[in-house]
Amino acid sequence: MKAAVLYEPHSRIIVEDLDIEPPHPGEVLLDMVGAGVCHSDYHLVDGHATPRGLPLVLGHEGAGVVREIGEGVTSVAPGDKIILSLDVMCGHCRNCSEGSPALCETHQGPVPGRMSKDGAPYHHGRPTYTEQAIVPSDACVKVPDDTPLQKACLISCAVITGIGAVVNRAQVPAGASMAVFGCGGVGLNVVQGGVLASAGQIIAVDTVPYKLELAEQFGATHFINPEKEDPVERIRAITGGGVNYAFEVVGFPALVKQAFQSTRTTGTTIVVGVQPAGQDVSVDGLDLLRDRSLMGSWHGAARARVDFLWILDLYKQGKVKLDELISRYRPLDEINEAFDDMLQGKVARTVLVFD
Repeated sequence: MKAAVLYEPHSRIIVEDLDIEPPHPGEVLLDMVGAGVCHSDYHLVDGHATPRGLPLVLGHEGAGVVREIGEGVTSVAPGDKIILSLDVMCGHCRNCSEGSPALCETHQGPVPGRMSKDGAPYHHGRPTYTEQAIVPSDACVKVPDDTPLQKACLISCAVITGIGAVVNRAQVPAGASMAVFGCGGVGLNVVQGGVLASAGQIIAVDTVPYKLELAEQFGATHFINPEKEDPVERIRAITGGGVNYAFEVVGFPALVKQAFQSTRTTGTTIVVGVQPAGQDVSVDGLDLLRDRSLMGSWHGAARARVDFLWILDLYKQGKVKLDELISRYRPLDEINEAFDDMLQGKVARTVLVFD
């Protein structure tokens, strides 16, 4: 079984053959069909985030078909199509019971050792850059048999993280103004989340002209390149004082502050991008006191078993864009080239496909 492995930060990814165990009780063995190439995975490569252990099998966004189930699994069966959730949802802990299954308290992180080479265990969470994956059944969302998994795999992270930040977490009301700082794969879904919420002005902010063009396709109404003009001043000019909601979707404290400064009094800033390990986010205390809010949004506050299905329904109705997110398909062996494309701003999302 081929898998993409990170041996140390700041190095190229190695695609190699690994062994994989049969599923343990409560687990599922998936044959992967599609996996989105997400900047969150590259953060482990460039040192922006710290791996829990090395060597590490990468990936978290994907979809596949159930090959085998472990003892006690009743929610899925061999042959079922699955979109994999970034989060594992027990359904019984306090957070799950209160409607926040994306922050389930029962499942506290990856369990290493289901994959190995020459008897040495490799670390992994819910890996998707691999031909097969062992995952908890509680992370599997069964979808209809007619679901195109090579496209729908993006719902696993990019789509729900972006749309959910608007619809679930911020609960943007109709007519509100929004600014989206960063228009990559997740940011574009924040834009289309704004469209679904019937937001008024949706201001896209990015340094890459291609991404601003995509943002227009996804429904943005105004466009700012920070390399050409001050985004805060421009946003205040467009809106007459600042947006109601600003979304930071890159993952840098300085951009969080900039997004915060672009909101009006009573405005809300939502942190969607993965922030660097060990760094603090700071904002002006007096501005915060003037009824502004700063909130985080983990995985779009997803209720995966519910949200994935209504997003699929809207995709089938032509109201959610998936096809337009995919700039290129690549085989697993080209994972490094896929990361290069992402870093150079050539793609919205690359999807890895498997034979």
